[in-house]
Amino acid sequence: MVTFERPARTGCVALPGVDMHYLDWPARAPGGVPIVLLHPNRTNARVFDFVVEASRLGNRFIAPDQRGHGRSSHPEAGYQLDDYVADDLAFLDALALPRVVLVGAATGGNLALLIASRHPARVAGLVVADPGLSLDPAINARVQAQIANEHSFPDLATARACMPFSDRWSEAMRDHYAAHSFAVSDTGAATWRYKPAAARETEAALEADMWDVIDVTCPALLLRGAHSEVFPADKMARLAEIVPQAAVVAVDGCDHRISQDNPAEMARLLDDFVDDNGLAAGGAP
Repeated sequence: MVTFERPARTGCVALPGVDMHYLDWPARAPGGVPIVLLHPNRTNARVFDFVVEASRLGNRFIAPDQRGHGRSSHPEAGYQLDDYVADDLAFLDALALPRVVLVGAATGGNLALLIASRHPARVAGLVVADPGLSLDPAINARVQAQIANEHSFPDLATARACMPFSDRWSEAMRDHYAAHSFAVSDTGAATWRYKPAAARETEAALEADMWDVIDVTCPALLLRGAHSEVFPADKMARLAEIVPQAAVVAVDGCDHRISQDNPAEMARLLDDFVDDNGLAAGGAP
């Protein structure tokens, strides 16, 4: 088990239609805008543990488990992107967070783009890491097959070996994420902590074209895994044209899950972005 110098506290808030679990890393210095981290589809808030650990920022970090994922409740319905956006806005209100730096990874990047476009007063800065924009139907089909065929496993070791996009992760990352992402029964069987029907519905929704609703006015940082087929270079270029004020970085050595492939580099890029835009806390003690 990994021991962090900056461990997260856990919390849960009751929102309309969902009880939302979250991780909370308190601020280490006064001032600074809270940083809210939105995870990919079929994952949970633990994709960000190593990023926060590597960050030098004194800001408060908060990472919710979206509905149907992780330790949040798994309602029967509500798995379109607009449903998640409504949850996330209610979550910000429940935690009295009127203005945040929003960091979204993969599907979380789509959500962050929608929130920043529709509610600009709520977002002081935006970081989008390898979003699922106009998802290739072939990738959607592959993910749908994984959800159908690789949701339950005979044991945790088998489950750990089948984690998607994990080829570039460290062994510590693999161990930590597996420990927090599977429910293990009394017989030793391991099951993903996400609702399969939810993940299928959300993944299918990523094929829809949302380019024309992107209207980001805040400072922004766009990240792409240099080896990602989910968010290829042509889509990065198109997003950069729509968000012309954004800094754009292709992160070497990374596939789709930048926060887990190279958390130290993602933390460095995030730290510099927050610093450069005057959003940082006073610094760690």
